[in-house]
Amino acid sequence: MKKEKLTSIIIASMMVLSTLALLYIPMAESGSFTESTNQYFYGTLDPQVVSAGYEGKSVKFQFSLTSNTTAAHNITQVLVTAPTGWAITEATCNSTWTPSTTSTTATFVNNTAAAMLSNGTVLQFNITATVKVGTGTWTIACSEKETSTSLGSVTKSVLVAPYFKAEISPSVVKSNNTYTFDLKITHNTTLSSIYMVNITYPTTGGWSYVDLTGMPEYWVIDSHDTANGIIVLRGTGGHFISSGQSATFSFQMTLATDASSRTWSVTCTNTAMQNATMTVTVDVDDEPPNISITSPTVNRVSGTVWINATVTDAHLQEWVIKINGTQVATGTTSSASYEWDTTSYADAVYQINVTATDVVGNERTVSRTVTVDNTEPQLIEITLGAFVGTTWYGNYTPIDSTFWIPGTIDGIKINATFSDTTSSIPGNIYFNTTAYTFTNNTWIPTSPYSISGVNSITVKINITDDLGNRYVHTWTVSKDFNAPTTPTYTEYEVIYGGIIIKGLSSSDAESGISHYNIYINGSVEQITPAQLNSATWYSSGNLSGFSGTLVINLTAYGGSTVNVTITSVDNANMESNATTIIETIPDGRWYPIELQAGWNLISLPLVPANSSIENVLSLLLKSGTLESVWSYDAETEMWHSYAPGAPPDLTTMTDGAGYFIKVTVYNVLIIQGTEQPAPPALPRAYHVVPGWNLIGYKRLTQTQASDYLSGVDYIRVYRFDPVTKTYVLVRPTDYMAPGVGYWVAVKTEGWIYP
Repeated sequence: MKKEKLTSIIIASMMVLSTLALLYIPMAESGSFTESTNQYFYGTLDPQVVSAGYEGKSVKFQFSLTSNTTAAHNITQVLVTAPTGWAITEATCNSTWTPSTTSTTATFVNNTAAAMLSNGTVLQFNITATVKVGTGTWTIACSEKETSTSLGSVTKSVLVAPYFKAEISPSVVKSNNTYTFDLKITHNTTLSSIYMVNITYPTTGGWSYVDLTGMPEYWVIDSHDTANGIIVLRGTGGHFISSGQSATFSFQMTLATDASSRTWSVTCTNTAMQNATMTVTVDVDDEPPNISITSPTVNRVSGTVWINATVTDAHLQEWVIKINGTQVATGTTSSASYEWDTTSYADAVYQINVTATDVVGNERTVSRTVTVDNTEPQLIEITLGAFVGTTWYGNYTPIDSTFWIPGTIDGIKINATFSDTTSSIPGNIYFNTTAYTFTNNTWIPTSPYSISGVNSITVKINITDDLGNRYVHTWTVSKDFNAPTTPTYTEYEVIYGGIIIKGLSSSDAESGISHYNIYINGSVEQITPAQLNSATWYSSGNLSGFSGTLVINLTAYGGSTVNVTITSVDNANMESNATTIIETIPDGRWYPIELQAGWNLISLPLVPANSSIENVLSLLLKSGTLESVWSYDAETEMWHSYAPGAPPDLTTMTDGAGYFIKVTVYNVLIIQGTEQPAPPALPRAYHVVPGWNLIGYKRLTQTQASDYLSGVDYIRVYRFDPVTKTYVLVRPTDYMAPGVGYWVAVKTEGWIYP
């Protein structure tokens, strides 16, 4: 087929389609109108939305007008003004009203008095107009022509929707970026196909065209005015955008710093030569969302707390609430909220962060710091002041929840100190049922509360902090009328630099024993029954306790006579009669070695005056918990052992050697002796030979292994852990300790000088 013939067919087809389009006048949505000031009339307009719109489309509009006038006035003239850019082509009405038109107005005048619009009567009329795409506004004005009285006017908008839809993506961007904008055009009516698209893109406000990066196949650039940003695109070879089809045109654009929002204009022309224009806007958003935390409004919270924030942004994507960095809530609405159960959090300072992000990545975080306090006021100290009359007698602290006081006391006060995150802790303190206002760290009441003639009362504190955290506790105040019994013991033994007392006891039928006073030549130290009877070794000052045994350190009194006086004190602070021990203390000292159940590797940190094994282990043998002792002679490579009741192979224990000792239960071995032998004996030195040597550590303080073994060419050192029952490597910088034995691998023969 020749090109000329094909062109003629296309033109003829376009003319037919154009004629059919002009004959089609759609009726769409209608809407009512009411005069807003004096209510002289109201009515309806149909259609209010015109679909498949294009420039010059002819549409018939039907008006229905109802009079709402008073008896004094009647509507006899109606003036209708068309929207800007529209042209009125025809106006019709009933025979009793006469229409007249211009291109912009239509006037309807009453012909007979009987047909004028009185209250409640209706006038219907039609106006045909050619429209423009977009929103147009009709103006309807009514009057009483005979008296030239205006009866008001109203406006009514009509939307003329284009026969296509234009969408742009992205529709929100940031400055200082380059984007590819996809402009999608969809033919959404049954009108003829779109064969030409005229696009005006932004060239101002920081926008710069880069390239047209994509468009449908067989579409070409008809013209391009880069100065004004106008590009005309045309389909070729019959490749148009038909009803229900879409086409996408891609533009690469660069936005400078501080670019502004801009509108794109799209005009489509179909084969019926019907033009329609619509605009799409791209928002430039460089501002992060605005956030206002509205609650909590206080900096201390408890219980359930609402975290609320208002988030403002036209392009909000998401908000996130975090507590100390942990996300607890997220959402997309303008109201951010989270119900925070603070009782599941430890009392502490927490940072609440509300972060909001918009669709282009602008982000803002607003913080608020609060202190969670779900803890009742904490008692630091409570003291009872005891009085005889108005004379102060002494202060007492409770044992569990009981204050024990001497029976002679006839008046008391209470001083309680609490810590809390607030200084105000209102409440009461009760003596039996008598209430006094509580004041923190203050003696209450002002004058002693009388307990004359009673043996016990209750004291109750009931206070609440400003967040509602409540503290309630009750104590009993009881009188003790008798001092403890005089202390007794089962036996005592004088040792080098000390005394061992076993089975020390006293009793008090009322308040119980608080502690023992141990007077050493008049200087007092205290030890409690719990410390004395502890299953493990306890030591403080000159007193040590273990399983009912009291060990008194008297090293400073070596060679002197010492007076040890013991009394017991009950929980009412009444002291017993005294028990006295007077002994001369041998010159020397003692050292405790704790033994775990099972095997232990020990050594003697002192030089024993008597090295027989029965003498060294005498206190341990009395307990009946020793199973065996083993030593290793590196020079003969022989093992030697001792076990109670068995023929002895090992008869002595000396310093400088290591010993494996096995006991059935935890125990403490007391080693007695001197740090060095008395003159004229020489200071100790210990011989080692090549190979493994089982050595001791003869010092009373810790020393690094490299220092203690400085005179020995050693390879490796191990100690034995009696708890885990494993060997532990001792590095040169590790410390060797008194009472511990060691395996040492030696290269050459040498001497250890402790």
